[in-house]
Amino acid sequence: MGAAVVVSLVVGLVVGLLVGASTVSTGRAESRPAPKAPVAAGVVTEAVEGSTGGWDFELPVFNATTGPVDVGLVSLEGAKFGLTSGEQANLAPGTWGTVPFSVAANCDVASPGALTSARLRVKTRDGSSVAAPPLPDRGSAVRGYHRAVCASADPIPSRELVGVWTVEKVYGPDTWLVGTRQIRFERDGSFVVDRRRGLSSDGLGARGRYRLEGELLTVGVYRSDGCQAPSTATWRVTVRDDQMSMVWIHGVCPGGQPGDAWVLRRTLQDAGTPGAQN
Repeated sequence: MGAAVVVSLVVGLVVGLLVGASTVSTGRAESRPAPKAPVAAGVVTEAVEGSTGGWDFELPVFNATTGPVDVGLVSLEGAKFGLTSGEQANLAPGTWGTVPFSVAANCDVASPGALTSARLRVKTRDGSSVAAPPLPDRGSAVRGYHRAVCASADPIPSRELVGVWTVEKVYGPDTWLVGTRQIRFERDGSFVVDRRRGLSSDGLGARGRYRLEGELLTVGVYRSDGCQAPSTATWRVTVRDDQMSMVWIHGVCPGGQPGDAWVLRRTLQDAGTPGAQN
């Protein structure tokens, strides 16, 4: 009977030690939660203020720490093109800010897929670190710009241009054209530009002739209310279904710089609206 009591005491002691060790271990794990990410990223958008070109973008960033931070963009995961970050954003605790950046599309590489995260350099009072918060929309605005500038297709015949096109997107300084201007290419090589639904009026914004050679579209403007005329400009043009991309190469009317691009949507398959004059 005495031996049984001893065995029970020993077993109870061992079980107690194991339970105690388990409790201590669990307590330590619970006292060390996974570190919280210092910043979070929002949806990339095109820059609205202080931008001279549509290739300038802004990355919203949220400061999730309890102190001020400086945040700068290092790179976008999945991007295969040049990226230039603007000024660092100084964020107070619990606030949003924007990190400006610009991109230079590299048409020698395949169109980028999803841009999964942003590599950000975060500076606090305690030092500097790199965070990689996910991008909610996979960088769709940046990928759209790359597609517009680097669009490629087989050489198109002039008949593919004939019709009315509405300016749908502008990467460059002429963003005011979006949704407000239409271009009508005629079969005889002439074209007119005017307000949306105003091509049959007398208030034409521009008039001239065009020549398409392969993917190069040269427009000669002899009348314009928005730029120097007479003058010429050359664009690289691609057409897929009812969407056309025009990438500025050189010229005066309109002027531009490398990386400028217009995206247009066909709104009429064939010219034939009234008011076509040469």
